[in-house]
Amino acid sequence: MNFNQYFSNEQIQTIIESWAEGFPNLCELMQIGISHEKRPIWLLALTNRQTGSDLEKPALWIDANIHATELAGSTTALFIAQQLLSAYGNDDQVTRLLDTSVIYLVPRANPDGAAWALSDNPRFVRSGVRNYPWEELDEGLHVQDINQDGKILQMRVIDPNGDWKISSLDPRLMEKRSADESDGTYYRLYPEGLLSDFDGFIVKMARPPQGLDFNRNFPFEWRPEADQHGAGPYPASEPEVRALVDFISRHPNINIALSFHTFSRAILRPFSTRPDDDMPTDDLWVYKKIGERGTQLTGYRNVSTFHDFKYHPKEVTTGAFDDWLYDHFGAFTFTIELWDLPTIAGIKDRKFIDWWREHPHEEDLQILNWVEQNAPEGSYVDWQAYQHPQLGMVELGGWHNLYTWRNPPHAYMESEAALHYPYIVYLGKLLPHLKVHTIESKTLGPDNYAVNLVVENSGFLPSYTSTQAKKRSIVRPVYVELEIPEECRITNGKRRTELGHLEGRSNKLEVSTLGADSPMDNRARVEWTLRAPSGTRILIHITSERAGKITIEHILG
Repeated sequence: MNFNQYFSNEQIQTIIESWAEGFPNLCELMQIGISHEKRPIWLLALTNRQTGSDLEKPALWIDANIHATELAGSTTALFIAQQLLSAYGNDDQVTRLLDTSVIYLVPRANPDGAAWALSDNPRFVRSGVRNYPWEELDEGLHVQDINQDGKILQMRVIDPNGDWKISSLDPRLMEKRSADESDGTYYRLYPEGLLSDFDGFIVKMARPPQGLDFNRNFPFEWRPEADQHGAGPYPASEPEVRALVDFISRHPNINIALSFHTFSRAILRPFSTRPDDDMPTDDLWVYKKIGERGTQLTGYRNVSTFHDFKYHPKEVTTGAFDDWLYDHFGAFTFTIELWDLPTIAGIKDRKFIDWWREHPHEEDLQILNWVEQNAPEGSYVDWQAYQHPQLGMVELGGWHNLYTWRNPPHAYMESEAALHYPYIVYLGKLLPHLKVHTIESKTLGPDNYAVNLVVENSGFLPSYTSTQAKKRSIVRPVYVELEIPEECRITNGKRRTELGHLEGRSNKLEVSTLGADSPMDNRARVEWTLRAPSGTRILIHITSERAGKITIEHILG
């Protein structure tokens, strides 16, 4: 497949339906919801169904494109799915992953917004396409493609009090006017668009009529519109968000989750609202270790949203997917911000948010030069006169944002997606897994047997995933059930025995051998005494919500 492209909803459906048909044992296609405009929301369950159902295996979650214009996430999710399906049977690691685990993958969580962005007459919205918080248009400038060229650019208007000027480095660029600068030609810059209720004198920026932000609508510290724009009338009010919330809530086997967004080349961890000190320390250590490996594999920096990615230093965002899934369910959840134009243009280690407020103008030229050399013609549009129906003569030009800043130019999409496949395989190796260490029976006398079972967790994460999950009491402890025939009787022990939780290796992060110890807290043991004829077959079911379920048969005598 060619992944140097962006896929329409129809193309995605055709692709995933072909996978479900071509890999019936590995790929199950489910419709988990329907969007505001009645488009299906699809989920792929990738696992070898011959080795058990998805709910009997530990899970990794992937979703993408919950924000309308962040199309790179969908291509990345599809790339990962295609790589996994192709590698099964050829790559031992992937084969083992899909035999023992399940990957839930939603390639496009917001089909309506993506359809608007991909249209020949594009409309850019943050997330949902329904008008919110009210139906009528606000007074002011509304962003749209006014000259019907298929691009939403910028408008510049000469104004002696404008805060921009033509660049001293390249006349195609605009440069910020200095605080004490005067006696020049200055401009105001606006997004391309038309004005509602324009009085002929004052240009205001209108709130978008489609004001929803799905990543503020999840049930984590949700706040109403007066406190946070775009959060919706109540948590999970939007059908797209509700589809994710409902599915995840019914699938307690999810241990790790990734949500693909754009842009900044960052691996973000919770919380958005609290400092690292407010996270359980053991979980913070695990988050950092998983994130550091992500940096090694992808080149993306791993950071805290609260400490490194706040849009305003004194404001926080609430209702985010990663906060909700970690805080409520204890799953280690990351938001991955794909792509970053300044980074690929050679600007290293920029401050993610502060850069927009303060950086040398030379970096703007550096970015433009990279685009000129590497992106298609029209990625940056020279300024051209245009007779605006309300503002009079203006100039249109500037960045074609959708395929420069917001998403990679098409030729760079597959290479960007490919960075994340090894990380997915790595994360799959961290999942907890139940294993039988020992199962044996000893004869105590005629038709009397002592059965000894030792169970262990062979994974990195514990059977409860995280300290936060244990704090929430969200994960049931591991338990064992005996299934015995009528002629068999339990004389000591219980038919159902709770083993508690089994640790993994995530609580053993010390790297110094001095004073090292490796307790067997990943194991549990249970015994029964049974009265039954020799040769009796018994079944032992070992169940963990997060580490999977296994059933073994044992013959007495």
